[in-house]
Amino acid sequence: MTVRFAARLALGASVLAAGVTALPSAGHAAPAPDSATLAAVTELDPATGLNKKYPVKPGEVVPAALGVTNLGDAPVAGLVVQIRVLDDLDLAVKHDNCWYAADSNLEAAWCEFDGELAAKQTLAIVGDVVTVKADARPDKVTSIVFHWYGKQWVDAQGGVRQLADGDASQGTKAVRGTEAALTLAERELPLPETPRPINFAYAQLVTPPTTQPTPTATPTTAPTAIPTGGAEPTATPTGAPGAGASGGGGGLPVTGANIGVLAGVGGALLLLGGGGYLIARRRRTRFVA
Repeated sequence: MTVRFAARLALGASVLAAGVTALPSAGHAAPAPDSATLAAVTELDPATGLNKKYPVKPGEVVPAALGVTNLGDAPVAGLVVQIRVLDDLDLAVKHDNCWYAADSNLEAAWCEFDGELAAKQTLAIVGDVVTVKADARPDKVTSIVFHWYGKQWVDAQGGVRQLADGDASQGTKAVRGTEAALTLAERELPLPETPRPINFAYAQLVTPPTTQPTPTATPTTAPTAIPTGGAEPTATPTGAPGAGASGGGGGLPVTGANIGVLAGVGGALLLLGGGGYLIARRRRTRFVA
């Protein structure tokens, strides 16, 4: 038993040593740099000089310019771009020259383009790439990261599919799109202050403003002539005698036309009284004589 155990231990140690020897050293682990001198370019905001923010609504395509410029003096044969988005930005359209991978809230696409990029030439992607989810939130709509590579360098790393698999979550693989291929077209785009093969384009979710009701100058409901209790209004004026008895506060003083009527009646009574007095006096004078 002791001999067998020692033999197994020796065999395991030799296998482990062989495996370590077979692993590449730290100096050989990193791939060689891309020989293509590429710059990722997009539109700039003329007001700020920074990368443009594209206003979008839920469900819309982000019209971001994802371009590449060849800074070198020789043409680049074939291009590959890696596009990554987070959260409520989506790679909903799946093109057949792209491989798509997802890992948690990250989506990535690796798209391959044939043809040459001439020295100092700028090309940009034509076609729908990034969309906004229908239930997007403003804080979940941010940036698009795009990174350009020469196809020769990508092929040296195992090809576009293998690189796309590296962006997939554990236990999953990248999936190739089935819709019409993305294409490239010549376009004028400014170089950033520090040109690099990686760059950012930004999306900004536009939400409709909250509308407030407009105040009206007239009442919303017309006043009714009938009190809320349902009783018909009486013809007794508020200032007539007895009108304020039920209110507890007394009626208002008599004004207006009622005063004129009462004054006229009083004047008539005074005249009648004076006339009666004179008639009585005359009769009394005649009687004495």
